[in-house]
Amino acid sequence: MPRKHPSGLPFLFLTEMWERFGYYLMIGIFQLYLTDPLSTGGMAMDRKDAADIYGTFIASSSSPPSWAGCWPTGCWATRAASSWAAR
Repeated sequence: MPRKHPSGLPFLFLTEMWERFGYYLMIGIFQLYLTDPLSTGGMAMDRKDAADIYGTFIASSSSPPSWAGCWPTGCWATRAASSWAAR
C-alpha cells in the first residue's frame, strides 16, 4: 500500500536545504575574509588562525542549543538515574 508524503514536505525540505546552504556559504565567506590581504579589505590572517576563529564560531553556535535542549528535559538527571540503576 503506497503512502503519500505530507503536502508540506517539499517546502520543508527546500527550506532546510536553503538554510544549510546559506550557513556553509557564510562560513566560507568568513574564512575568505579572514585570510584575504589587508589591501583588499580582509584581515590578513594565516589559515591556521582563521580556522581557529571560525572553528570557535561553529562550536559556539552549535553547542548552546544542545545544552539548552538537554536542560529542560532533564536528560542529565535521566542519565544519572539510569547509571545509578544499572549498578
